[in-house]
Amino acid sequence: MSIQQYFTRFHKEIKVETEELREKRDILVEKIRASLKKAGQPLPVALNQGSYIYGVGVKPLGDIEYDIDVGLDFPIQAFDYEAKTVRKWVYDAIADHTKNVEDRGPCIRVRYAAGYHVDLVVYARFKDQDDVENYQLAHKDGSWKPAEPKKLKDYISDARKPFVGTKDSSGSDQLQRLTRYLKRWNDIDIPDDSPDKPFGLATLLLVINKLNTPFLDQNGDSNDLEALIAVACAVKNTYGRVSIRKPTQEFEDVFAKLSDKAMERLKSRFGSLLSDLESARYKSDDDAAKILRRQFGSDFPESLRKFEDSSTDSRVHAIRDMEAAAPAFINPSKPWCRW
Repeated sequence: MSIQQYFTRFHKEIKVETEELREKRDILVEKIRASLKKAGQPLPVALNQGSYIYGVGVKPLGDIEYDIDVGLDFPIQAFDYEAKTVRKWVYDAIADHTKNVEDRGPCIRVRYAAGYHVDLVVYARFKDQDDVENYQLAHKDGSWKPAEPKKLKDYISDARKPFVGTKDSSGSDQLQRLTRYLKRWNDIDIPDDSPDKPFGLATLLLVINKLNTPFLDQNGDSNDLEALIAVACAVKNTYGRVSIRKPTQEFEDVFAKLSDKAMERLKSRFGSLLSDLESARYKSDDDAAKILRRQFGSDFPESLRKFEDSSTDSRVHAIRDMEAAAPAFINPSKPWCRW
């Protein structure tokens, strides 16, 4: 056994299953399309984005909501319509769908009583004079802003390619797992509505930026502990602010929203995380797990024994079922004996 098995169990506990989120997204998108069709307006195509498409979603804690990001890709020329007009199409289409619809900066947020929200991002997609596909995002301030959602998706997909050999049984690679670990780590310490909380995309780009190669053990298996140490060390030792540019227009710093005080605290937390990770490196698995629970919370297993016992019980029941069924194979019942 190794501490990696504890991380594997932790990842399983916090990983969001996408099927439920997909159903909620599809219901909302179809409602929007039906409303727009009835009004004779252009129909958008759903563009998956955010943690859902990048495979880094985590189960929310407490009052934190499930977050679903959906792009609405309208086949229109941006200069033919005002951004606020297109946003109003969408807003009006869902205003009666739930009582809580917020017209926010880059998105329209639809909140549901069931504990989740959908962020709708409105795009105009068209080809310019050079026949190049162009995306413009309809912002709340009334402007169209350049955007490259597909290019961002391609950038993240390319970053994951060196990690294909680190995929676990769920299909998640080391980049995705570390992003989930750190998102949960932030959820534990920072309220969801705090301006000091990094965006999920910021955490993903941070991991991509600081983890240039997979970390493996001597057997060639994933070593998430050492990978986390590398990321935490890189952040802690960064001079000044941590600054990572989004690799697409408008190339903004994804950590810019954090105040200097919040940035200082984030780096301090990474220092504390690094200290505990390095301490865990030299402990027995169970002792290491106790240390890591301080950082990652109660979903990080204190011990794997209960899971092993459960697995053993399942195997015992399976064997008993086979033994009970064995006589039927040795002396099968005759068709005429059924009545």
